[in-house]
Amino acid sequence: MMTKLERMLSGRAFTRRLIIILSILVMGWIDLATGYEYSFAVFYLIPVSIAAWYDTPKVTIFTILAAGCTWLYADFGSGHQYTQSFTPYWNAFVRLAFFSVVAVLLFKVRSNLIEMTKMAMKDSLTALSNSRAFQMQYDDIRRKSHKSSQTFAVGVIDLDGFKKVNDSLGHTKGDDVLVEFAQVLKNSTRSSDVVARMGGDEFIIILKNTDAKGAEDYAMRLRRKFEESGLKAQCGVDFSMGISIFEHLPENLDDATHQADLLMYKAKELGKSQTTIQLA
Repeated sequence: MMTKLERMLSGRAFTRRLIIILSILVMGWIDLATGYEYSFAVFYLIPVSIAAWYDTPKVTIFTILAAGCTWLYADFGSGHQYTQSFTPYWNAFVRLAFFSVVAVLLFKVRSNLIEMTKMAMKDSLTALSNSRAFQMQYDDIRRKSHKSSQTFAVGVIDLDGFKKVNDSLGHTKGDDVLVEFAQVLKNSTRSSDVVARMGGDEFIIILKNTDAKGAEDYAMRLRRKFEESGLKAQCGVDFSMGISIFEHLPENLDDATHQADLLMYKAKELGKSQTTIQLA
């Protein structure tokens, strides 16, 4: 139930904003109907919280003002009598301040949560997606692929000679190599595709809407960018890659990567520093 509600609120802006407006109107109607003896001020936090968590600052400000004005109208409409004429306006100001503080706190919590989520999904060394993020990205791509007739390429990349770098030049230099190679991958891959580090010196890619020819072009582009980086000349490393072409992505990520992994090891058996491509 909560997942459906979460999806609805984080989905279309029109639906979310309609819910915000309707909830304010409902709160105002209840407030007006029950009279001034019953306070419903805290329930106005519902639309304010929805706006602060899911929408923009402008929409949140509008929601705060709308909630405050609706409460003030309901207060006057209920026939509440005050000894001082400015009292209801002061109360309205206090409620607006209260709503604003809650909204600011929610903004900060949400911002921190987003930042922490991003950090949890990134490889700390290379800033590429990590294995957890890649699993989520794969599931999302596979789910959306049912609505189109795209073909996909899943590639596994392993550095050749990386252990020698760690042994002879040290792990710090090894880390530098991984960071530079990650940058080569990013520079060679479209923004719509997915690049991740699975651990150690193994990387993985998903190329969207591509075929065997597109995979070959990508392999050539990556090889060219790699040569330009100077990693081979300076550190003696190269890479082997296996790419498997899928008309339909397997339900299980391991099934997709297993095919590409076998092709990558085949490339190593053929002499390393090359790419093997095959239809799944």
